[in-house]
Amino acid sequence: MRFALVEKIDELKRRSVVGQIVVVLIGVQLLFFSSFIALSLPTATERNLGAFIHNQELAVTYMLPASLKERAIERFPVLLRPANDVRYSLYVPIIPTAVFLGYVLGDTLGLFAAVLYLAIGLALPLIGIYPFAAGGGLSYWGQPGFGYLLGVVVAAWMSGRATCKRRTSFRQLLALVSGLTAAHLMGLAYLMGSCVVSIFVDGTPRFPQWRPWVFEEARNLTWYPLPYDLLFSIVLIGLGFPFRWLVGTLTAPDMNPRPRHSQRIEDLDLV
Repeated sequence: MRFALVEKIDELKRRSVVGQIVVVLIGVQLLFFSSFIALSLPTATERNLGAFIHNQELAVTYMLPASLKERAIERFPVLLRPANDVRYSLYVPIIPTAVFLGYVLGDTLGLFAAVLYLAIGLALPLIGIYPFAAGGGLSYWGQPGFGYLLGVVVAAWMSGRATCKRRTSFRQLLALVSGLTAAHLMGLAYLMGSCVVSIFVDGTPRFPQWRPWVFEEARNLTWYPLPYDLLFSIVLIGLGFPFRWLVGTLTAPDMNPRPRHSQRIEDLDLV
């Protein structure tokens, strides 16, 4: 028992500290990279997505040869409907990236990467470097979406915690659901809390005006991006297994360590 415990402690000490630092820094870079990606995607409402799908169907149909196009229109009369106007919104895939990092790095390293990302974004503006898309700095906590940045930290930890011991399909689904839920609940709670606090601090009667603003921000930051967060998280977790193996290889302990204690000759059972 004691020998097994000492062996486990020695193995933890032999884990590659350099490898862990490298994968954490790569995770921070991925978070910054994803925060500067703005994809123009159809706004995720039922009618708007239906109009987008219909327009894509029309585009594919009109690429077909004339004979096939006529047969397609004859079989699917809905293709006779004209194209619809589609609204687009900018989507930033930072929450799926946090879920991916938690799944790949694990709960501890994923948490370190997310916390370091947030700390860099808040501290670097003090020396004239603005790493966040909207700037950054210590005053960034006043932004409506700052709660979602806190949610990135929680999402990375929860998705890593859900899959730290087992990598079954259920655990992967649990990582996805728990990470997305935690991130958006944190963002919504911070949004609501900041409005309530501002009302009491400022002392101005903004009660009739702040409710529509909160609804609009919640719709833009949670309701519209949530379907795409789910889609991108599924894709990234599906692609994450080889990266988990790579992280495990980079942070693996030395397989052939030099013995710390030499065995005494008198302890050998010589014949």
